Amino acid sequence: MCTPGTPVDTAGAPSAAGKYVLLSIGMSNTTQEFCSQAGTLGSCDPWSFVGQAAADAVVNRTTLAIVNGARGGQAAPAWTSPSSPEYDRIRDSWLAPSGLSEKQVQIVWVKVANAQPRVALPDTAADAYTLVRQLGQISRALKVRYPNVRQVFISSRIYAGYATTTLNPEPYAYESGFAVKWAVQAQIAQAAIGAVDPRAGDLRYGAAGPAPWLAWGPYPWAAGMTPRSDGLTWAPSDFASDGTHPAQSARQKVGAMLLAFFKSSPVTRCWFATGASCD
Repeated sequence: MCTPGTPVDTAGAPSAAGKYVLLSIGMSNTTQEFCSQAGTLGSCDPWSFVGQAAADAVVNRTTLAIVNGARGGQAAPAWTSPSSPEYDRIRDSWLAPSGLSEKQVQIVWVKVANAQPRVALPDTAADAYTLVRQLGQISRALKVRYPNVRQVFISSRIYAGYATTTLNPEPYAYESGFAVKWAVQAQIAQAAIGAVDPRAGDLRYGAAGPAPWLAWGPYPWAAGMTPRSDGLTWAPSDFASDGTHPAQSARQKVGAMLLAFFKSSPVTRCWFATGASCD
């Protein structure tokens, strides 16, 4: 288990007056659920995760800065290289104008997928396996861009059984959950036995490792109107006309899941919630 140490200043040095930066990266669904940002710095819709967090008195408002780095159209390949212009955009358009630096990013929420998937499991060429490889690359890219990153939480797609396009329908939305599982599992196995996963690549974490610590974020998939054990369902009204992108109600659902996760997780509540401690 890994937790951030202390807030840091813009140079990356521990400082009681510094910040923990929680950053999102990913595609259209990611930015819509995390912030629904309309291009104004620091402005997020109230039903998004950031909007809900801003209204919650429990959330740390002293040393925590929440930044939405995700952007529409930026699927998994856009994040696999540390030289991607997407990381430059985050630095120049969101971090710097807020008085923050890349060295203050300690936590990242990742939600990515691939457009137009074509091969389902259990085929050995399944798109889910491609996503495992990309998640490994993204993890290493994050460590390069954000040298103090300590925690990366990965979530898979919401339900796509109502999709009217081939952008990312079922079963690929469901199978992206396996990709997340296998990427995290690859790091756990490498830490235990030292073997590098042939798809995910080297995921050693810690000061000398090329990757941050990986963990599951909230799991937002449910089989349409069939309730899962916690009651989560996805109705057609939760989606835009393409059946793929979340409507306001879906953005609110995922935002609430993120908020509950960060407030309650034994590895996040110490930096996310006021007066809490991590196990």
